[in-house]
Amino acid sequence: MSFVLPRRTLLRALGGIAVGLPVLECMLNRNGTAYAQAGALPLRYAVVFAGQAIGGDGWAEDQSQVMGQRITQTGDFIVPAQTGSGYTPTTPLGPLVDRDLLSDFNLVSGMKIPFSASSTDAADVPAGGAFRDFHGGGAGPLLCGTRSTSSSFTCRSATSDQILAKESSGTTLSSLVVRAQPAWYLSGSSFSGRQYISYSGDGDPVEAQVSPLIVYRSLFSNFTPATSSADAQHDFELRARTSVLSLVLAKRDKLLGRVGAADKARLEKHFDEIRDLEMRLSATPTMSGGACQVPMQPGDDPPVGGDNAGSTSDEIATNTGYSDEDTRARLLADLVHMAFVCDLTRVATLQITSFQSHMNVFPITTDLGLPVRADLHECGHNGDANNRGTLPVSTTLKWHISHYAYLVDKLKQTQEGAGTVLDNSAVIFMPEAGHGTQLNDATSTDQTHSVEKMVLLVAGRAGGLAPGRHIATSGAHPGQVLLTAMQAVGHTGTTFGEVSGTVSELLG
Repeated sequence: MSFVLPRRTLLRALGGIAVGLPVLECMLNRNGTAYAQAGALPLRYAVVFAGQAIGGDGWAEDQSQVMGQRITQTGDFIVPAQTGSGYTPTTPLGPLVDRDLLSDFNLVSGMKIPFSASSTDAADVPAGGAFRDFHGGGAGPLLCGTRSTSSSFTCRSATSDQILAKESSGTTLSSLVVRAQPAWYLSGSSFSGRQYISYSGDGDPVEAQVSPLIVYRSLFSNFTPATSSADAQHDFELRARTSVLSLVLAKRDKLLGRVGAADKARLEKHFDEIRDLEMRLSATPTMSGGACQVPMQPGDDPPVGGDNAGSTSDEIATNTGYSDEDTRARLLADLVHMAFVCDLTRVATLQITSFQSHMNVFPITTDLGLPVRADLHECGHNGDANNRGTLPVSTTLKWHISHYAYLVDKLKQTQEGAGTVLDNSAVIFMPEAGHGTQLNDATSTDQTHSVEKMVLLVAGRAGGLAPGRHIATSGAHPGQVLLTAMQAVGHTGTTFGEVSGTVSELLG
């Protein structure tokens, strides 16, 4: 008789320590598609957000200025020329190509948030539509599917992640909300709502955590320091032991002796990953902010950058307005991955940059071979004196997608039952804007302040999602894509805010 281990029994055997577990073969039915005793495998949902448009202000999709020279070149704009499978990948999709993920996501293009072209009055905003003032006017309907009635950055109903979080049960956290950009970077102003992509209801944002170490402690140590003294005490206790896992090694070893070879290898890999993650985080001092002051630890952690020297290419410096969001986003992606794998949560949002982000892009574009002396917002509008238009914007979009690709790949590389964690997930990549008619004047074309020609990526196979294609819509609402993905992970509702209908092509 084969050994069958109920998941709850294993959790109790580990002494109540807050260390989640992967899905093991001995917990599953013979087909590896559901738990042996009860219930289907968990389904996960994540949104990865980029605070940028997809094209350059006043530049056609095949037009750029690179190193001072104007060029006409196809394939740089994110939307492929071909639809269906077998399309030619574009420049921003490079990180997904590099990780061999073209068959694991769909690119949905041609979407639009409706607006009144003839009126700027709030009363005339259509259902699910945008108030005629970008950026704030487009934020709400993108995130929650309910019309915006002002230029403020807010949602008038719950966002997709929080709708699903309220329906989720049996996990440590109902949702995980994190952000890689820790500061605003523009002198004389503040985030003013641009830092939120998660709302539990009308005007009720969910604060994102920006410290990977605090996120780690909340997930794996059941402790979030509230004061500097409490944090110092916790840091002392954390240093006093080699690892959280040292408390359960004996019981772990006993368990490893009972499971089969495949489960043993998977458990050992899982514990090794948790230990590796803990070691990496303990060597990376987090930024200090708010009521919680995390004491410095050994290691080289980038400080939180100060405000940019200015917004134009002749003003912006190369070492301000940046807090190594590249490293921060990667650490947070690791934590989202492990939270999903451990079933600590099934819903997450990773906001890499804020709406209308003023993060300095010189460091990230330099690493990608096209240094642009501008912040992310101005990269879309004016670029710098030498680099403007489609390719510079696509380069910053490529950087954002590299973190999405990293998370998707980690989920794909993690076995679960007869498949992978990605097979049981729906992972959205969401840029802030499209490229088309300017929302503010409803006249200018090829603009960054646009809710036309919007694009979303949807990775995973949860609920019958059939990835691997470019799906060109004729003005579908982004909320219809979100609703489709929500239903794929178990949501039974048929509307999202004021949006109804789905994108059936996502299901094959």
